[in-house]
Amino acid sequence: MHTTAADIVGAAPPPRRWAVDRRLMGVAIITEIAAVALAYMAIYVPVLGPKLTREQATQHWLAAVVAATVVVLFGLVIVRATLRARALGAGVYRGRVETATDVKLPRIPRSLWLERVPKRWAGVAAALSLSTLPFTLGLGAPLWLIWLALLAPWAPIVAVESKYKLGYDAVFASFGLMVILQCLHMVEHSTQIAQLALTGGVLANSHGVIGQLDFETVHFVADTLLWLSLGLMAVIFRGRNVWLWVAFAAAGLHEVEHLYLFWMYIFEHTVYLSGGASGILGHYGLIGTPLDRPYLHYTYNFIVFVPLLIAFWDQARYTDRLRPAP
Repeated sequence: MHTTAADIVGAAPPPRRWAVDRRLMGVAIITEIAAVALAYMAIYVPVLGPKLTREQATQHWLAAVVAATVVVLFGLVIVRATLRARALGAGVYRGRVETATDVKLPRIPRSLWLERVPKRWAGVAAALSLSTLPFTLGLGAPLWLIWLALLAPWAPIVAVESKYKLGYDAVFASFGLMVILQCLHMVEHSTQIAQLALTGGVLANSHGVIGQLDFETVHFVADTLLWLSLGLMAVIFRGRNVWLWVAFAAAGLHEVEHLYLFWMYIFEHTVYLSGGASGILGHYGLIGTPLDRPYLHYTYNFIVFVPLLIAFWDQARYTDRLRPAP
């Protein structure tokens, strides 16, 4: 018996199989682990420090509204600029025509590998980095010096590789440097969380790797530059990188907090020292959540950092498509 076209048309479609998005599954698992850890810290290791009363915490609500308005307006400017850039430059990126390629790309984008520096240099840097630990730990060096010794052997590799990548794609190389800086930022926040766990929530002894830089102006400048840079990247890439938008939105939420905190730090310094450092969503803050400030800001940075890594990976894959094969 022969199957006719009519039989095929009338046949029931094959059953659909559930497709698991491994990337989203990985993000969900990592997020769940971080959420459980932060919930434990918030419940069993509360941060010890001054707290505002509810009346004091809600006095400066107008500053929070202004901060949120500034962030929303800037976000709308970025969206408009992105749409305009997409309309004006469709199909072209840095003067190169965007074309699909049938060339099989490697599992890990080659733009993420060492391309200028010999790979053995990485092995040497790793060996030198680890060899510093017995000396720095044995001498009782401060935490910042231990980390500096660990990172120093990698500085020449990052410098040489960055210079090479800047030569063929300055935007992508700048994106990479931004990701490296945010990695170091996450190390700083993770170290603070670990210190709080070890000291039972004593904030005075839990200021991260470089405690001397743990003050409001540094936090405001660093997070504002990250937020502005993500917005600029969204315009340059014409909004095609979805995960970059997620990181930009999360950084915008973080920026509302830091605009409010910086205003409080400058104009209401006494209130800031009396517990105003909790900010908007911190425990005993303007709106308030169960998360004390260190745990809240770790959360902010986490929800920026994870999509930022994925966005960088996707951009590396896209860069590979535009580059000629080696």
